[in-house]
Amino acid sequence: MQNYNISASIVVYNSPDDAHKTVETVLEHTQNLDFDLYVIDNASPEKIGEKLMADFDKPHYILLEENLGFGKGHNQVLDKISSKYHFIINPDIIINENTIADMCRFMDEHPDCAICCPKVLNPDGSIQYIAKRRPTLSALLSRRIHKGPFKKIEDRYLAMDMDHSKSFETEFCTGCFSVLRTDVFRKIKGFDPQYFLYFEDADITMEAKKHGKAYYNADATVVHLWHRETAKSFKPFMLQLRSMFVYMKKWGYKL
Repeated sequence: MQNYNISASIVVYNSPDDAHKTVETVLEHTQNLDFDLYVIDNASPEKIGEKLMADFDKPHYILLEENLGFGKGHNQVLDKISSKYHFIINPDIIINENTIADMCRFMDEHPDCAICCPKVLNPDGSIQYIAKRRPTLSALLSRRIHKGPFKKIEDRYLAMDMDHSKSFETEFCTGCFSVLRTDVFRKIKGFDPQYFLYFEDADITMEAKKHGKAYYNADATVVHLWHRETAKSFKPFMLQLRSMFVYMKKWGYKL
């Protein structure tokens, strides 16, 4: 892989143990790269940023006084990065020694690629289907109702008909871990601030696709310690529903 600067941002708000593990593995597996990591603390109640600062001195820390949400949190690095590729990393992601290099290599080999996501695994090694098709209202409902016709809708939304052992173009790159060309990230001015949480990743995929293609890279893997908050509580689901309608208003309604 060429020797060029790579950057990444992690926005933290809760789950300090997960965030600690994420920062630890990211730093461990980027020691030989020209790499800048930004940790943005979204006014976390447990002051996660300060705790991380006590254990890791390499990241650049941005401690916010209010919770700006996922996308606006990541946007705090827009005027600070000068890399070729920029990674968006959730604070519940575990990478391996090859993840970053494999993603950058894929971007090198696909100059038409504006945004890319890897194969995402559960802690038990099973696959999370995160290279999705464009969101629809029925797809959102299917994520809570896994029976009858909704199961077929969910399977299609998750692109389960695709061969996930091979790379392919996708309509939706997950926000849990993805990489953009930094010049594209700048051109689209980062994440749309209309979204506080949820669907900002579907939105930024659409924005990035104005400047290239979106891909799923089957040869790079991460582990996602997924907690599925929307499945546990009504409030996150309502927030997700609101973001869904913001997305539909912007990109067109689909049932």
